[in-house]
Amino acid sequence: MPLKMLFTPTERERLGVLVNNISFYGTQLINQTGPDLTRQALVNLAKVKKEDEVLLKRLDELTREQSEESPLRLIEDLARIPGDIAQMLTLVRRCLLASAFLGHCLAQPNYAQMPSAWLGEEKRLH
Repeated sequence: MPLKMLFTPTERERLGVLVNNISFYGTQLINQTGPDLTRQALVNLAKVKKEDEVLLKRLDELTREQSEESPLRLIEDLARIPGDIAQMLTLVRRCLLASAFLGHCLAQPNYAQMPSAWLGEEKRLH
């Protein structure tokens, strides 16, 4: 596993915030029950984008390598309100794909779970 798939405890916490807000936004697109809550999810995602730009760019690189949905690109696109049902469903799909990728990232072992010999080898390669 490449080191870029290993996340610090703080990064894992931020990944959880992303999963929560992206998933919540996607469900609100379907339910359309809480415009204030939807707005809050967008505010939270904008805050993550501003405060965790390095992490989001790292995730963007990983998603490109693996042909996955980029949380960074999704956050940028969420600012546009879907004009019809097809656009709404496309956004919901992208939210699900991004959340699934982020969940995969969270499920990876962390630094503490990796054998120190393996980490040493990986560091020497870079």
